[in-house]
Parts: sequence; C-alpha cells; structure tokens
Amino acid sequence: MTEKLYYKDAYITESEANVLNIIEEDGKVLVVLDETPFYPEGGGQPSDTGTIDGIKVSYVSEKGEIIYHHMDKAPENKKVKCSIDFERRFDHMQQHSGEHLLSGAIYKLYGGNNKGFHLGEEYVTVDIDIDPFTEDMVKKVEDEVNEYIYANRTFDTYIVTKDEVDKVPARKKINVDEDIRIVEAKDMDCCPCCGTHVKTTSEVGIVKILKAERYKGMTRIYIKCGKRAFKDFQVKHDIITSLNKVLSVDENGILDRVNKQFEEIENLKRESSRLKSTIAGIEVESIIKNAKSKLISIQFEDKNFEDIQLIGSILENKGYVVIFASLEDKKILFLNNTDIDLSCGKLFKEHIREFNGKGGGKDKRAQGTFDNKEDLTKFYELLSATVREKL
Repeated sequence: MTEKLYYKDAYITESEANVLNIIEEDGKVLVVLDETPFYPEGGGQPSDTGTIDGIKVSYVSEKGEIIYHHMDKAPENKKVKCSIDFERRFDHMQQHSGEHLLSGAIYKLYGGNNKGFHLGEEYVTVDIDIDPFTEDMVKKVEDEVNEYIYANRTFDTYIVTKDEVDKVPARKKINVDEDIRIVEAKDMDCCPCCGTHVKTTSEVGIVKILKAERYKGMTRIYIKCGKRAFKDFQVKHDIITSLNKVLSVDENGILDRVNKQFEEIENLKRESSRLKSTIAGIEVESIIKNAKSKLISIQFEDKNFEDIQLIGSILENKGYVVIFASLEDKKILFLNNTDIDLSCGKLFKEHIREFNGKGGGKDKRAQGTFDNKEDLTKFYELLSATVREKL
C-alpha cells in the first residue's frame, strides 16, 4: 500500500520516500514507494509528472492500493527525493475544481446530471443529460459559477462510511460498500471524487464555457478554467487587436465590418463565376470550331482543374470525347458522350497506376491526379491514342 501524500496536502511539491519495489517489464521501469506526492491518473484527471532523484517520471498509475511511477530508469538509492511538476498539478486542480462548480451549477439551475468528464491538455469536456442546451442556459450557468468563485468559498474534502453516505448532500445517489472520499463546495456541489482540488474557489480564477454541442442525445460542454482561460483570453485579445488595426475599427465594429466584407466577397465571387462561364463558353466555341474529329484533347499550361472542368461541363453534351489535362494542378479529366464503345472508368482502372496516378470514375466520366507532369503527359497520350484507335 502506498501512502497518498497529495490527499494530506494537494499543494505538496516535494517529499522523501523509500523505494519498496522496482519492476521492469516491456522496456518500462515501474517504481513503488512507501509514500508519494504523485497523483495517479484516475477519476477523469491525468496523472502528475516530475522526477524521482532527478530521473523523469512520465506517468503515474494505480492498481489496488499500490501506485506505480513510470520512469526512464530505476533510481539507485533506496531513499529518494520526489519532485512534482506543480504547474501541471495546479492546472489540473483549477480545471477539476472548475468542472465541479460547473456541474453543480447545471444541476442546481436545470437538474442536469454530469454523465462524463475528461480533463484534456487543451480543455475540459463535461457531458450533461440535457438536450438542447441553449445559449441563454450557457450564459446563466457561466454567471452562476463565476459569482460563486468570486465569493471565495471553500472546497472541503472528507471521508464518509457506507452507512453515512445517505447524509451527504450529493447531487447524485451514492452506492458504495466501503468508505468514500467526498468533495464539497457548500451550496453549489457535492459528490464523490478522488481528484486533487484547490482550497478556495477564488483559486479557480474563472470558468469560461467555450462551446456547447449536441452529443449522443446529450450536450457536451467545453470549458477552460483559471490560467488556461486567462491564456485563451490573451490569444483572442491579440487577434481582436490585430483585427482592430487591419479593419480600422474598434472591437464593437468588427462584426459589422467583417459581415460587410463577406457580402462584398460573395458578390465578387458570383461576378467572377459569371465571367468565367462566359469566357468558358467563348473558349468552347473556338475549340469546337477547330475540332477535326470527335476527340478533343488539350493539355492546358495555365488553367487549373476547376477551369478545365467548367469548359468540360459545357462540352459534356455536345457529342465529343474530351481529354483535358491541367499541367498546373497535375490533374486530368476524361469525358465520353458519344456512341463510341469506350468506358472512361475502366480505362483509368486498367492503366492509371502504371503512371503513378490515382483516380477513377464511371463509363461517361473519370478524373485523376499525378505526382508529376511527366506521368500526367504519358497517361494523357495513352488515352488519346486509345480513343483514336476507336474512331
């Protein structure tokens, strides 16, 4: 059994311990101590990291009553010094404590139950059995949580026996056969938990809901707490400051300016599409005028694949076999709208890999892409020669 020092003091950063066992398996070294400040992964919270006698502890796990420290190599001494990465620990304390307050506020305001919790590297997710979860609900929950944080209330942790659990004001029924650890923020949240938490709500700093989305008939809520939320604000503030300069407006005018520019861009795109269609139509007239057979094959040096597709779509129902290659994008388009016995997709399937190409299609249409112009040109020549034989 390993004594858990982090339950005596969640703010512990260093301690000394005796090595009880060293296990080497699958290239890993697992070290067992008589006591440890390292929190093992569990209850939705990642493990601590740090060092033991200066040797890296990359992960900590628990099985039964024993805690295993996953290390790069075994320490040489029997009595060792443990040091945890407290910045990581405190981040986890802020996020986990913030998640408790969020879950408590949702239960208090709307009767929603926490059905899943994950503390990730970037954000925390909480799955709530409410659908839909509206923007108004998000705002009210956020206000409720942060008002409680500003009140600087305490987080209390205590152990209760199985006979005492019915007296605990938990937000969900507790069914246990042994003693259990409870974490309580009075008048906001109370539930069983094995994680580490801050002493007072003010240390959470802030809880910010990033988004709420539907998930498996419930709602998944994404949050950041404390320093994570502060850093997130810094990044977004920098973005807004840059937009202020670029758009020559203050933050209150950004949305209006962006929406106006978006409308202008959409209008320009529509005008550009109309002009491209007109130009493509003129090019098709010229191509047909110069066509000497039912085969129209052209390699375009200065047109992208989107452009040649547009020209091809106009030619598609005019009774030609069309082979267009975009040397710019290294792509090819093959169309057959004639009575010639020729399957575009079959030809691609039989030959395109010989030229290191990828693609396919059906009888009337196929397209492909190549790594280089040389392979594209060779495949283009093969298709052209195959069609000529059938004319």
